Amino acid sequence: MVIGILVAGILVSLLYAFHLPAVYTSTTTLMPPDSTSPDFSIMDALSSNPATRLGSEELGLYTPGDLFTSILESRNVQDGLINRFDLAHYYKTRLIEDTRKSLAADTNIVVDQKSGVITISVTARNPVLASNLARGYVEELNRVMTENSTSAARRERIFLEERVKDIKQKLDESAKELSQFSAKSGAIDMASQTRSTVEEGLRLQAELIDGRSQLAALRQTYSEDNLKVRALEAHNAELQQQLNKMGGLPQGSGADTDTTKSPYPTADELPTLGLTYYDLEREMRVEEALWEALTKQYEAAKVEEAEELPTVRVLDVAEIPGRKSGPSRQMIVESGALFSLVVALIAVLVGMIWEAMDPQDEPMRGLTEIIEGALNSRRWYWKLPGMGWIRGCLKGSGGPG
Repeated sequence: MVIGILVAGILVSLLYAFHLPAVYTSTTTLMPPDSTSPDFSIMDALSSNPATRLGSEELGLYTPGDLFTSILESRNVQDGLINRFDLAHYYKTRLIEDTRKSLAADTNIVVDQKSGVITISVTARNPVLASNLARGYVEELNRVMTENSTSAARRERIFLEERVKDIKQKLDESAKELSQFSAKSGAIDMASQTRSTVEEGLRLQAELIDGRSQLAALRQTYSEDNLKVRALEAHNAELQQQLNKMGGLPQGSGADTDTTKSPYPTADELPTLGLTYYDLEREMRVEEALWEALTKQYEAAKVEEAEELPTVRVLDVAEIPGRKSGPSRQMIVESGALFSLVVALIAVLVGMIWEAMDPQDEPMRGLTEIIEGALNSRRWYWKLPGMGWIRGCLKGSGGPG
């Protein structure tokens, strides 16, 4: 019987051991957080001194490594990994709570109290998935630390980011209004246009005065039908038309005006358009100066925030494991054999005690009837190795079987 039970236990252990799928473990280690903030500085001092570490544990204080461990075990990190790697399909679970439990069971996070190094080990049936999950824990930890940072640099960065967006929107609107006004009025650069208009008007007036003087001299010598006289008259008329277009016609001049509209503002329109143009340009310049100043401050705040954040420093990157970490089939078989041997010895001990008992006792008689009823049922487990000896012991106790 002992040999039969032992052999049966070993066979069952072998079947169970080879039925279990192989699993792989990927491990990554993180260095203890290092930050310039006062809270982390105090925690670093406590964790580095063995004498104060014991006192901090008694007082319920935590170390930066404990903070990272709590974040890694949080639902925020777990849900991020579940969504990224579709772990509900991997674990074949319908509820998110069951998926979290399965992920937590396959994850082991340990903090070395002496050095503060954090070890993250993830077990999975796929070695690539195990490595990706171990790296994903580090990435999710970085994300949570960044999103939940409450440092002054972060608050400043968020404020400047909103202000830069508002100023940029106003700057675009101002530039658009100035562009539309310039396209409608033809005013591109009021200062240059005014200076060039005045200079061009003075030049045309000088040429017109000189042309009129030459025309008066020619009329004293030649008749009105002379070719030189007519050519000079045509040239003076063209100069007068250009002055009329520019709005630079002298007062009291009786020259004909040209009705053709110039695409650019005339000298008479420049003072009126200048007021609106300069208002729009000044508003755009102010918004542009604010946008440049805030952009510089925004970039500086981003750098300062990056320096203050307790970033995760990876000591050992998770690699794809090449050797399985479990199950240990030898240990399963040895445990099954040991358990079977214990069961067999207990069965022998119970049989010896049963044979030594008086079959005529009333409790013994009632128990015998119950067991005989089970014997007569001819169930399958009575055919197992060692059961024949038990049946013989029961029948030899004086029962009806």
